[in-house]
Amino acid sequence: MKVVIYRLGQHHYATPIEKIHSIERILPIRPIPGADSYVLGVANLRGSVIAVHDLRKMLEVEERELTAESRLLISEDIGYVVDEALDIADCSQDVWEQVGERKVWQHEDQLIVWEELGA
Repeated sequence: MKVVIYRLGQHHYATPIEKIHSIERILPIRPIPGADSYVLGVANLRGSVIAVHDLRKMLEVEERELTAESRLLISEDIGYVVDEALDIADCSQDVWEQVGERKVWQHEDQLIVWEELGA
């Protein structure tokens, strides 16, 4: 299987590539009053309005400003803000080990955490 590997702070995460429709630069985001704290707002992606979620808040990773490396992982009609999209990697299901409630993969010198995005 193929996974998209991305970074949030010092942590690396992976999501199956079939859950990610595209990887985009950060778009202008319009806030939505009264939305959940992890919802940054909405953005226009090639004529379609998408919700933009702060994956840092969802995963309880320390907050940080957006940078030139920040990206949106688009899954269904939601864009998830990540610090950096790093790689698309091949792996088999058996490389993932269950540790507590999470699945992890020791890939080269990084510990990568499985994150199932989208519906």
